[in-house]
Order: sequence, then C-alpha cells, then structure tokens
Amino acid sequence: MVMFVDAKLEFPLIQEKEVQENHLLLRFRTPANPKIDERKPLVIGLAVDKSWSMKGEKMESVIDASCALVNWLTRHDAVTIIAYSADVQLIQPVTHLTEKVSVTDKITNIQVATSTNLSGGWLSALKSLSQSNIPNAYKRVLLLTDGNPTSGIKEKEALVKIAADHLAMGISTTTIGVGNDFNEEMLVEIAKAGGGNFHYIDNPEKASDIFFEEFGDIGALYAQAIDVELQLAPGVRLKQVLSETSHQILEEFDEFLGDSKTISRQKINLQLGDLRADDIRNLVLRLEIDDRINQADSPFCEVNVSYYNLLQQNALESVKESFRFPKGNNRGKQDPDVLVEILIANATLGIKEISDFIRRGHTEDAKALLFGLIQDIKTNLHFAPNALGSVLGRLQVLETKITTKSDDLNKHLFMNSQMMMKGPEKLDLKDVIVHDEIFEYRTIGDIDLYKCPEIKLLIEQKMSEGYRYMIFDFANTSHIDSSAIGMVIQIVGWLRRRGGELVVANIHDSVKKIFEITRLYNHIRVAENVSSAKEVLQRIIYANEGDTNK
Repeated sequence: MVMFVDAKLEFPLIQEKEVQENHLLLRFRTPANPKIDERKPLVIGLAVDKSWSMKGEKMESVIDASCALVNWLTRHDAVTIIAYSADVQLIQPVTHLTEKVSVTDKITNIQVATSTNLSGGWLSALKSLSQSNIPNAYKRVLLLTDGNPTSGIKEKEALVKIAADHLAMGISTTTIGVGNDFNEEMLVEIAKAGGGNFHYIDNPEKASDIFFEEFGDIGALYAQAIDVELQLAPGVRLKQVLSETSHQILEEFDEFLGDSKTISRQKINLQLGDLRADDIRNLVLRLEIDDRINQADSPFCEVNVSYYNLLQQNALESVKESFRFPKGNNRGKQDPDVLVEILIANATLGIKEISDFIRRGHTEDAKALLFGLIQDIKTNLHFAPNALGSVLGRLQVLETKITTKSDDLNKHLFMNSQMMMKGPEKLDLKDVIVHDEIFEYRTIGDIDLYKCPEIKLLIEQKMSEGYRYMIFDFANTSHIDSSAIGMVIQIVGWLRRRGGELVVANIHDSVKKIFEITRLYNHIRVAENVSSAKEVLQRIIYANEGDTNK
C-alpha cells in the first residue's frame, strides 16, 4: 500500500466567469500497517544536559525515561549517549542494542556538573551519528536541556543552521525543554529546522511520557523527506499557505496570446518532512481563482508526491493524482471537512500571533485574538468533536494561563503551536463507522520480531471493522521481546487516535518483569484478567459517551 492523496475545495463549485477566493484542502494519508519488507533501523542519539540545575528530581526523571527508551528499542536499533555540562562526556558510543543492561547502567551513573555547553553536547551526538556505520538507518538526536547555553555556540541563528545542515545529511533533531529557564524560541527553531519535534516537560514526572510519545513517533515512521509538487491550472493562483510548511512558487508560461498577455501556471513545491504510519497530514491553501481565463480541459490541479518509504528498505516511491472540480452559478454548500481544517490552521497561526503579542506586552490584544479563536471553534464544534475538541481544550488552557499570568505561559504557547502543527491527536474517520464493542485477542505463544506483523495485520483489519477498544489476553505468552514492546506501543497509538484504548490482561511474571524494566506500566493499561479488563474499558466507554468520530 502507498500513500493516499485527496483534494477538495471549501466551496465545491467554481463560479463560472468569476474571480473568486476559495480554500483547497490537500490530504495525505498513510496506511496503518503496510506490508513490511524490512523496517529501517533506528539510530538514536541522546544529548542530556547534566548542568547543576538538573540535579535532583529532574535528572532522576530524565535518567529513568532514557533507560525506558533504550529498552523500547530493538536489537536492530542503536543508540549513543552524550552528557554535557561545561564539558562533554561520551557515556556510550554508538552501539547496537543486543545487550541493554550495560547501556542503562551507564545512563544511571550520569552525575550533574557545572554550566551548559549545549552546542558541544549536541554536536558530539550529531558527529557520532554521522560517523556510525549502520547502513540504511534513520538517525535522530534527542537534545534535552533545562537552561540557556552558557558556553560554546550560543547564537540561535548558528544553532538553527547546525540543525538544518544535519537534516540535509539525514540526521533529524528533536528538542526537549525541562522546567522554566530554557529558551523556548531557540529550541522550537532548532526542532523545526532539524525536522524533529519540540517537547516541554513542565513536571519532571512527565519526562517518561515525552520519551514514550517521541518513541511512538519515531518507531512508527513510514515516509521520510516527503516532497509535494502541486501544479495549478491557469487562472488559479496561491494567495497563502495556511498550514505551517516550507514552500516555493514557480511560474510556468503556457502560451503567448495575441494581445501580448500570457497564460501562466503556478507550480508550488511543498516539503512535508516525515510522516508516521496510520497518520494524516492536511495542507490548507488559500487560492484566487479567475474563471475568465480559458482553462481548456486541464485539471484544476495535479499533485505529485515523492518520498522515501522507511518500511520498504527506504525505497523512493511516488504517487500522482489529478483533480477536477465542477462549475456552477454559485459556490455551493461549504464543505465542513475543509472548514474544520481551516479552523485548525487558523488556530495554529493565531497562537503564533498571540505569542508575539505577549512578547511585546500587548496582553489585551492577545486575549481578544484568543477569544475569537475559541468562539470560532465552539461555533463549529459539532462538525468534528474530536479534532476541534482537542484544539478547543488547548486554547482554553492558554486562556487560563494568560488570565493568571502563568510563569510558563510562553513555554505552553510554543508547545501548543508545535502540537497543533502536527494536527489533532485523534483522527476524524470518514470511511469507518467506529463503535464501542470490545475486541478480545488471545495471543498464542511467545511474541517476537517475526510474529509482530501478523498481529498488526489482524488489528488493522479489526480497526477497519470499527473496533477501537481492545483487550490483549497474554495468558498463553510467557515471553515478549522489544519488537513486541514496540508493536504494543504502536497499537496503543492507533487506538487512542481513534478515541479508543487497549488493555493488557493475564500477563505472566516473566512478561511483568519486561513491563517493569521498560516502564510500560506508566503508559499502557494492565488488568489482572479479562473480566477486569472489560470493566476498565466499560468505564472508559461510559466516560467517552457522546465523543463520536464524524
């Protein structure tokens, strides 16, 4: 299965012989569980701030989360650990994780020191990954800090250039800020230029949640370096890309007319970065359409997508689609699906403006803009309760933090803008009718790398039948390996994005030990038996009543 591409207009009819404005929604959907030839190995670099301000609870939580991440990775993956303060300490050179205890032991022995040489620690991790001789690997550095750089390279522009240069070499960077003293603007820009994510840990206990989320993203990656070429028909011109993505516009001249005018087409190139399996990326473009220009029989737009498939030995794949839209005397009825994506894109752009207002001390302007965004979402909430409800919740938290003049307001503003750029946590499913029945799956024997694809195919089939609440009965399983851990994490992500949940039951002592080592108890629901698991899910279903996908 390859990536699915769709396109639709906010107002479905193009008004004949009129100049008009409209929004185009481009939607890119990846399969949940494509047929896997060979998953690309992951090479993860951990660059951990060990400056004096990390002492105590912060460092303990980060060490625990780092150990869990190592234990989630499989023996096909590799890791390097760098700890930095005034000096840079190589805790663990790049190594395959065939044996993990020695690696986690080294992590637990990290000791705090003095100042913050952020660039030194990060560059050391980047260098280790660039020199690692692991063919066909996906490489990412997790850069964690609780403060500003006090030695080494300190200028934001220079650090952002490092991120962009290494992304071009195939190494992405995720940034993780801890506490209230780090420079959120700098970390966001590094993550954006580095093709990774930005996370904010406002409470040390959340460190493990952040690492879990990051592993879920990396472990489920499907497409890398997604490049979209959009060819618009003559008379159709781009006015604005509402979605946060880099793009370039080229003009192509079709023909010269007798009155010395020309007919030109716009070709727009958009870079989408990476996309995980079972995910949707939406782009919203504001267009001006001049239907007075003779368009002959050409399509309204042609979309050509190319990307590297990380689950098919990094093969270069492409998908090409063309789209035509009917004409009429009026614009037709507004498409609610497109409206929802416009609202989400506007909220993302609005948070950036709010951040700017707050930074310049214009709090009342920030409040007014936020109030307008909240009212727009509330008015249209019925169109997509899950997607818009998620956005509304984030906006209301920000409203509270602005009103109370919270110390971590700027951190939350930046974090929420990054989260909303990625899209809502839940999918609004258009082609599947989800229900609240519970699917019980009893595993057979031990679960390892070779059995995982078979299980994931079954779960994907059940999801296509509308299941989103599931129980895994491990009564017949006495061993699972790290591939199975990764599989369970991925399935939990699938179900939660559908508003559902997974509960694991009847786990043997040997499996319990693996859950404890990997700290999965913190992230995945576990019940003593199937009956208890059903009770847990029934309570969740009752609590979620009315929260339906439309």
